[in-house]
Amino acid sequence: MHDPDHVMDQVGVRYDKNWRDWLLSGTETQFSFALGAPSAQVIGRDFESVSRWVNTWHSWAEAHPAAHLRSTTRRTVVGSQKVPTHLDVPTLDDLVSLDPVLANHWQRANERWSRIRALPTDVLVPRLRPRLQQILDLANHDFEVLLEAVRWFVENPRSGLTTRQVPVTGMHTKWLARNRGLVLACLNSREEHSADGYQIDDELEQAALDPLGLTALPVHVNLIIADPVERARIGGLRHISAPLPEVTSLPVQPDTVLIVENKESAYLVPDRPRTVIVHSLGNHLNVLDQIGWLTVAADQLYWGDLDRAGFTLLSRARARLPHLVSVLMDPMTLHQHGALAVADDTRVDLPEPNLTDAEAAALAALTTEHRAYLRLEQERLPAPFALNQLFRALERHTRDGAR
Repeated sequence: MHDPDHVMDQVGVRYDKNWRDWLLSGTETQFSFALGAPSAQVIGRDFESVSRWVNTWHSWAEAHPAAHLRSTTRRTVVGSQKVPTHLDVPTLDDLVSLDPVLANHWQRANERWSRIRALPTDVLVPRLRPRLQQILDLANHDFEVLLEAVRWFVENPRSGLTTRQVPVTGMHTKWLARNRGLVLACLNSREEHSADGYQIDDELEQAALDPLGLTALPVHVNLIIADPVERARIGGLRHISAPLPEVTSLPVQPDTVLIVENKESAYLVPDRPRTVIVHSLGNHLNVLDQIGWLTVAADQLYWGDLDRAGFTLLSRARARLPHLVSVLMDPMTLHQHGALAVADDTRVDLPEPNLTDAEAAALAALTTEHRAYLRLEQERLPAPFALNQLFRALERHTRDGAR
């Protein structure tokens, strides 16, 4: 015998499974839910419990007039007894009215879908169907931005503007990185599935902006010219941040390039002959094999955070520079300074399959016995230790290169 809570769980399951089809097809549907009515034998054996169950359903039905109890008569040892067998619900609107949560969801779905269908574009139902819940999950402000953005892109398919130049109030770089898939789906773009996976802090690259007719900002590369002689050729500048083409054309010829994940750690490195430090690239590691003087440097070293993201970035950098050697990203460094590590609960992509055995061991050591993760940021390493290990690695590679 199913009680009202059990049947309402069934209502919720059926709604969750079918609401998208009901929304898109507009089909009126009747519903029926079996109540697990007791047999004549059960009624005769436990008449008191059955009576309470029947009364519970009648009370529930009185409070929910949109639904109707269907009943039958059982002939039992205690006489003929009328028991409910099914809960019948005439329409979809009646169904969702049984649960305020479903009613609110259904109302929101209808309101937003009607506005999506009113956009000046050929909305393809199959393309948007898997994104309907994502559309409903948008805050009201973000949904309004979505509609306005789609209208603007329909009217301006090849604007050549940057994201920040698009005159849609509320649409900025982070908003577009987070919602680009929805925008492209509403525009009926074939590129929509390549739109997912961006993080809200990502700066969208040109390939990601092409389907929207936008232009990416030029990637800036941050450098430290650690050789005073090299600095003299470029006006004495030690710290440089410039677009990739300008960095590529710099008249420098370093023997050693040290790639450092974060700015603060890069600033620790003092002057050193024929050395350039590249830092703070973030996810723009694709520039590494586009800088001619970098790719021909005899020694290419990488120093990043001892965390899962750090090893993923290292692997991606090595995919561009196959001879890249890591520094301070080994089990010994983690073991000696593990007390400085903190918990790491960020979502991280797996690294490329090009880590060395030592790097893979350090990555594995970041997982605790409780299946949690650790993060040891490079800035937390004591500066004397970090510089000592760094210069030992630099000198070792210099000697090896001279042999």
